[in-house]
Amino acid sequence: MTNRIIKVFIAWVLLFTINTNAEEQTELTLSINQFMSTLMQEFDIDAATSIAVVSEQKTIYQQSFGYADIENKKLATDDTLFYIASITKPLFALTVLQSLENSPYEASMSLKQMFPEISFAKEVQAEKITIKDLLTHTSGLDDKLLSTAVSTSGIHSKASKLLMLAKLFPSTDSKHGEFDYTNLGYNIVSIWYEKTFNKSWQDGVSQSVFKPLSMTHSTAYISEARNNHWALAKPYSFFSSTPKKALYLTKRDNTMHAAGGVISTASDMAKFLKAQLNTKALGSAAIHSDLINFAQKPIASLDSKRGDFERTNYAYGWYTGTYKNNLTYHHFGTFDGFRPHLSFMPKQKIGIVILNNEGMLNDKLTDLIADFIYSKLLDEKGAEARINAKIVKLKSMAFNYRKKMLTKENNYTTSPWLLSADKLQYTGTYHHPLAGNIDIVVSNKQFFLQWGNLHSSATPFREKDQMRVKFRPTSGQYIQFEMLENKPTGLIYDGLTFVKTKILKQ
Repeated sequence: MTNRIIKVFIAWVLLFTINTNAEEQTELTLSINQFMSTLMQEFDIDAATSIAVVSEQKTIYQQSFGYADIENKKLATDDTLFYIASITKPLFALTVLQSLENSPYEASMSLKQMFPEISFAKEVQAEKITIKDLLTHTSGLDDKLLSTAVSTSGIHSKASKLLMLAKLFPSTDSKHGEFDYTNLGYNIVSIWYEKTFNKSWQDGVSQSVFKPLSMTHSTAYISEARNNHWALAKPYSFFSSTPKKALYLTKRDNTMHAAGGVISTASDMAKFLKAQLNTKALGSAAIHSDLINFAQKPIASLDSKRGDFERTNYAYGWYTGTYKNNLTYHHFGTFDGFRPHLSFMPKQKIGIVILNNEGMLNDKLTDLIADFIYSKLLDEKGAEARINAKIVKLKSMAFNYRKKMLTKENNYTTSPWLLSADKLQYTGTYHHPLAGNIDIVVSNKQFFLQWGNLHSSATPFREKDQMRVKFRPTSGQYIQFEMLENKPTGLIYDGLTFVKTKILKQ
């Protein structure tokens, strides 16, 4: 095994540039580099991973592996930006808390006080739900419009988002005061934040977090990154039929939202971790230590796990719980092509940033990387043998699962259509007053759909007058058509009804 690791590591060094900043290779550096080389060799990975490890005020390890852009052979560097998805939450929560501190408002402000102009349904209990509830996932609310509009379709405006808020309803999974993780609360608070403080939530995070912590390669605007010619990691999926081809769905300014709307580098996120670990060391120009301490205070109670990370409480943007027998704060994220990791142990004053541009296999690999690094930092005995056994098991599972998924996808394409009418009858524009238009056309006997930023071809599905689409490229969704006299008059997607308004010319 040792000889194999050495050979793989040598090959890796020849293939990829590892940025060491001309510093001497430490034992930690060598061991993590070898581990990453083994992982990428074993799983045939070309997608990128960028890692930073912090201790106190120092970054004690930082390396980037693989390609930010596989097709064009662009290597990831320590300046490559990755979408950090839900790790946006602790950034925005800190921004809100800072704004509240310098305003007449408090976290106890109710939803009704936040939006007096909106007539909420009585069942929503808008007079009881607070900013605190919204930021700690205890609001007991649900919706069918806002979260999708700001995260994927991109169809929204200031006016329409207020109308979407009027459509909120109580969750069927949780009551007010019970923890139920969702993007909704953060998106609601961002609407209030923008109208109250007269600036975008993106600018708020920049002013409250990025600038004080000198996070110079972080932004909540895709356009800013492109204008600055910053390198952006493209999204990939190990379980795709073309795993080395980027997924079509990429973030735009209109889908960068307060629950998941920041792109950053591992080095910048390491600065954010240092602020969490070293609050007393922060200067007057940085974020006040009392504010960070307040944001870390556990609020909501829960009993769950994500991998080996126990989750017993949620603070303002942080899960807390035991990991490797130590209190650990963490937040992960997930979106098509990305699965970032941010965690730290306050007592040990150590933390890890793991950013990547493959979102499905990395759901497991990222946990393995964190396991390996923390085992090294904590001098855990017997960890390598245990982790190597996990690699063998995951490898078998991953490739078998990939084969099954590809077979399943192929079966959809070869299944018969169960349509009541001719295909052309289903084409046209289907309209929802708040969710926008879904356009359906047929070309070469194949259905194609467009919905804001989203598009997809379609395949047959299980029931009559259904089709399967992949607006989200790593998962399938289905559409049910409403029929009248064997003609489609509308469609239902994710609980929303779109009414057919016109026929498109083919």
